[in-house]
Amino acid sequence: MKGTSTVLAGLALALSFTKNIVPASASPTIMPRTPQPQPATIVSTFAPVVFQRKGTTLFIDFGLDVYGNLQVTLPSTVANNTVFPVRLGEKLTSAGAIDRSPGGSINYVSLSITYKTGTSTYLLNIPPKPAYTNPAAQHAPASVGEITPFRYAEIDNAPTSLTASSVKQTFVHTAFNTESSSFQSSDPTLNAVYARCKHTMRATTAFACYIDGNRERVPYEADAYINFQSHMACDSNPAVGRYTIEFLLAHPTWPTEWSYHMPMLANAEYWLTGSTTVCNNNYDALKAKLLMNKARASDGLINSVGIIDWPAGERDSFGLTPNGTTDPSNQIGPAVNAVVNAFYYNALNKMAEIAAATNRPADVTLFQTTAQQVYASYNAVFFNNVTGIYTDGEGSTHSSLHANMFPLAFDLVPPQYQSQVADFVQSRGMACSVYGAQYLLEGLFKAGRAAYAISLMTNTTTKRSWTNFLANNSTMTWEAWDIQYKPNLTWNHAWGAAPANIIARYVMGVRPVTPGFTKILVAPQLGGLTSVLGAVSTVRGNVTVSYGNGKLNVTVPPGTQSLNVTVPSSATGTVSLPVTAKLKARSVPVLWNGQQAMGRVDDQVVIVDNVGPGEHLIEFSDYTRNNMTSRF
Repeated sequence: MKGTSTVLAGLALALSFTKNIVPASASPTIMPRTPQPQPATIVSTFAPVVFQRKGTTLFIDFGLDVYGNLQVTLPSTVANNTVFPVRLGEKLTSAGAIDRSPGGSINYVSLSITYKTGTSTYLLNIPPKPAYTNPAAQHAPASVGEITPFRYAEIDNAPTSLTASSVKQTFVHTAFNTESSSFQSSDPTLNAVYARCKHTMRATTAFACYIDGNRERVPYEADAYINFQSHMACDSNPAVGRYTIEFLLAHPTWPTEWSYHMPMLANAEYWLTGSTTVCNNNYDALKAKLLMNKARASDGLINSVGIIDWPAGERDSFGLTPNGTTDPSNQIGPAVNAVVNAFYYNALNKMAEIAAATNRPADVTLFQTTAQQVYASYNAVFFNNVTGIYTDGEGSTHSSLHANMFPLAFDLVPPQYQSQVADFVQSRGMACSVYGAQYLLEGLFKAGRAAYAISLMTNTTTKRSWTNFLANNSTMTWEAWDIQYKPNLTWNHAWGAAPANIIARYVMGVRPVTPGFTKILVAPQLGGLTSVLGAVSTVRGNVTVSYGNGKLNVTVPPGTQSLNVTVPSSATGTVSLPVTAKLKARSVPVLWNGQQAMGRVDDQVVIVDNVGPGEHLIEFSDYTRNNMTSRF
């Protein structure tokens, strides 16, 4: 497990590339305003993995829960107007049949197929739910028709001549390269959690816009942020994310912190792709999401209630003080509170980077100066010097998990207090929702608590972990930890898939040092894992990381300029860079921690061997025949 100082040093190195950068030009770069197109959807088909007759009912398991339809090809021997009852569902009963009363918003539909002579292949006529009339609700293309999430199908009185090859599950999704990411480790449970989260990323692109699950099919800002981070870690195609950003700017939702997620989301798009187009085209709308008009003149803190977490029972008693009032939109006080202002601080820093990238130096200064004021005020108002942790808000004596995990995740905790705040956060366990878990895990990894963070993802002794999804044979992540915590939960909710990006960014440790991954940080935090083999998708290609038997091997995409790598203690590392040029030399120059060294060449791969424990900066040339040493 990494010590706190090592992890923070690595983060500081990564962040230093953008801190206090002011563009040379005083004029913003103006680009033609072209809305992001909605990506095209694809219809794939899956064959049954189980095809079993149970009395008069044909039971089918397709192995995966996806948004789609059931396609059935009936034999021509069927009599005209014969009706076949059909059921689709996500959940089984203990007897192994589709659960017709699954509870919550777990999906179940009962339909039928009426055979007509001359027509052999049928898709179900799925009726839309009344909730889908919401103007913000997303729909599949008219050419596809209505779809529904399901894994299982049952057909009553199916002809005995109906075979497995005659039944297919259609699967509606956008382009997704399943080969661009992977993860296997010494912990089978963690591997299964990752697989569920990765499948969720592909399966929930059915509407080419990130949604909150099948109950509403409405985009929300916080959902979209987690969804985009995890999607890009699994497949670095930003099209759905870009479309969702602009949709949400035009169709915002109400929670205070959801507003702050928009600069965070746009900033993530910039860092993960290297493109400034979305940020620049939507700059004024993103700036407005800071809600700076709600800031107090006296200390710069935002005066606003917040959603804190959702559902309300996941707030760890936040705000249960005289000032802990609620408002009609299910938001809660204190009015000046630690959660809203943590998001404000984070969003200010993200907007400062966006302003720098789009040549707006005055705003860079504004956002950085404001962030510095908020940092000082935050610690003056919310930090309890007696307990050594943060309170929920001004006038409050209560300290919740949320009041401490968000400042830990957003770098608001001064170095001398990070260990004690992390201790408190760890003492609270998973006292937050699947949404809050994104930031709980980030804060723990930033504080060097990798072993504990991994244990939260693999805990089989509680329903408050992703293992509960596994125990219920769900292949997508859920809206909440369990139906007991949210009685109307869905089983197809991407905001529950935080481990997909957490494992990529922190367990394997792959993050961009510069936007677009031209320069890369690989700083694995393995906790108690004894082996890891995985790939993280980036817009430049895959970064592969393997660790086992005391050896760390990292391969970066062609064209990478530099790699910051942290090698675990008692290990040695090997770094590999594939090159496109045909290299005749047996070795080529690299810079290793600022000193010239030689990397050996093996089949158009530049390899740096014997990288010892600790942090290293390895810089590459472009290794073309005519320009092989141009950077050194």
